[in-house]
Amino acid sequence: MSQKDFYQILGVTRNAADAEIKAAYRKLAKKYHPDVNKGNQAAEEKFKEISEAYEVLSDKKKRSDYDLMGAAGFGSGFNPGSQQYTYTGGAPGPEFDFSTFFGGGRASAGGRRRSPNFTEEEFGDLFGNIFSGAGPAGAGGRRQVPRKGADRFYTMEIGFIEACVGKTTKISLPGSSKGNKINVKIPPGVGPGSKVRLSGKGEPGPAGGEPGDLYIEIQVKPHPYFTREADDIYLEVPLTFLEAVEGASIEVPTLESKLQMKIPPGTQGGQKFRLKGKGVKHRKGDGNGDLFVIARIQVPKKVDDKGKQLLKEFSELHPQDPRKHLFG
Repeated sequence: MSQKDFYQILGVTRNAADAEIKAAYRKLAKKYHPDVNKGNQAAEEKFKEISEAYEVLSDKKKRSDYDLMGAAGFGSGFNPGSQQYTYTGGAPGPEFDFSTFFGGGRASAGGRRRSPNFTEEEFGDLFGNIFSGAGPAGAGGRRQVPRKGADRFYTMEIGFIEACVGKTTKISLPGSSKGNKINVKIPPGVGPGSKVRLSGKGEPGPAGGEPGDLYIEIQVKPHPYFTREADDIYLEVPLTFLEAVEGASIEVPTLESKLQMKIPPGTQGGQKFRLKGKGVKHRKGDGNGDLFVIARIQVPKKVDDKGKQLLKEFSELHPQDPRKHLFG
């Protein structure tokens, strides 16, 4: 059950007058409405909260019940998208009074006051095109206005390489019937937290309005030997002592295939080699990042006496002091 403080959400005191509550809601609604914060999920959630708070506190009975029971008495199923907004023009009669939302203004032909700062069209643009295509069903009648459906949100986990090179898959959304799957194309180069938008795959629009959108948040599984920084890929490759000394031609994996690369004689542990263009495809612009191969020299954990003697002879033939620089 909801434990929200509706007064705190609107930023007013518990003894606030109706006009103060309305003014606070008006200010917050214009700031956080999804039409002026497209793609901002945090703003959308904030708008839902303030709409929920205003729906309760603007109604005398609901406000009285809330003051007695708290938010728990209202449940947590409020959906501002379910509210119906209607408008009728012409002769005086029931109509939405814009002056109550935006302050005083000039009088309309029906004797009601309208805002000097907002036209009905501007009001519709700000609050989800409430008035687009609207008109009276009959003289003085009302009808529901088509509105865009709510957006849906989905989280998908994909593999490291799939995130780098892209993939096309099918998903079943929660609540959909069995076998009702949709195609999702994941573009190359997505990373953890990236969002993919599928237009028109959200909730159906009320009264025949266009459907909302589906936003898929991507989570990426770690890879056993690849790591990623921006569009560059890093790979640690083990080398034998002999390969590092003599040089070698070795096979290394990339994101899409395997290739041969040359290790030069005298390669040092930690030395980095760049394979240009073998990284992640840039999401903006052409080209790819790079693949960096890092040499990791491995020595045998167990060496018999003969091997130790040969290594000793080798050291005598090629004396070196690798820590000399540490002491100046």
